[in-house]
Amino acid sequence: MSSRRITSSAFFIYRGGRIKVQEKREIRSHIKEQFEKLEHKKYREKEKRVQEQLFQSSLWQNAQTVGITISMRNEMDTTAIIEKGWEQQKRIAVPKVDPTHHALDFYCLTSFHQTKAAFAGISEPDPAITSTIPAEHFDLMIVPGMAFDKEKYRIGFGGGYFDRLLQGSSAQTCAVLFDFQLYEHIPREDHDIPLHWLITETNIL
Repeated sequence: MSSRRITSSAFFIYRGGRIKVQEKREIRSHIKEQFEKLEHKKYREKEKRVQEQLFQSSLWQNAQTVGITISMRNEMDTTAIIEKGWEQQKRIAVPKVDPTHHALDFYCLTSFHQTKAAFAGISEPDPAITSTIPAEHFDLMIVPGMAFDKEKYRIGFGGGYFDRLLQGSSAQTCAVLFDFQLYEHIPREDHDIPLHWLITETNIL
């Protein structure tokens, strides 16, 4: 499988048993730069290859209830994945952030018209016109992140919401990512939980 070349500046290690917060910031900054440099046409080509890998997998084909986020800037667009789920009559559950309790509540989404801009400008389901789906009902959870490594650990966006959610989840978990988001090793902490699968442009790990 081809992936981003690992250089000494991108290969992060433990130092005295402590994780350097600065290392995570550097990785996030690097990935953000890669997204910003990516031409639109190239982005769409890469995105299509990842989607094909996902849709052809038994992981997706066997899932009836899928948890997924509505993508933000500097991550792969999830619009086509959500729409494919609707087309195949899957239940698509999208999270709403509860910043008070640092938690995510998932709602069944059947149209993007059921969303509105909410916490931190993120597009979220409108609870007034959608119904909740408990996380334990998910067959598949597609987890967002900035960077991942070959042991399937992830660096998220810094809020820790999915870290807490994954601790109590029994669903199959995966991420969809571009090859440049894949590292040999990224910083991790004792409470971090690896995903089950990573789906890239060129492979399923």
